[in-house]
Amino acid sequence: MDAARQAQVRKILYEYGLLGALSQCGRPHIIGSCRMDLMVGNDLDIDIENETMTTEKLYTLSAYILKAFHPTWYEAKEEQNAQGNTVWFHGFECFIDGALWNVDLWFLDRKEIERAKAYCDGVSEQIRLHPIYRERILTIKQELCARGLYGYPAYTGMDVYDAVLQKGILDADDFLRRFAK
Repeated sequence: MDAARQAQVRKILYEYGLLGALSQCGRPHIIGSCRMDLMVGNDLDIDIENETMTTEKLYTLSAYILKAFHPTWYEAKEEQNAQGNTVWFHGFECFIDGALWNVDLWFLDRKEIERAKAYCDGVSEQIRLHPIYRERILTIKQELCARGLYGYPAYTGMDVYDAVLQKGILDADDFLRRFAK
């Protein structure tokens, strides 16, 4: 992750106090491309253990996010996942130092978070063992971004990680040939 993006992540987490606010709701875990140091866009994903989450905490967190970040888009909801467990989601977009950021907060059970962390750490370990994978992943993600094909509903980071690490994809053209949607 480049130095400017790292500074913006630190600003979101510490200067704006997002980690502290999330700690009032449960235990936060940085996941996704930030955890793996594979960010090419301004997208921050945090999972929070929800064993102690309540609707009241959801409202308090909503008020904090609205006041601290002045989001251009904001959503908060409580829902049931496929396993029948209650999960909460907060998503928002805001400007940090003139750059638009997307922040996704998922309140999940500990098992689900451990699976996400294990996935991220597995990707990081493969990259540590084979550094060329990092370059391929970042290049493909950057090229997909440039073509407007990165992110929902098109291709996700997990699509790219799987393509490079499991299927030996070398570049964005190869990726698009083999995984056209």
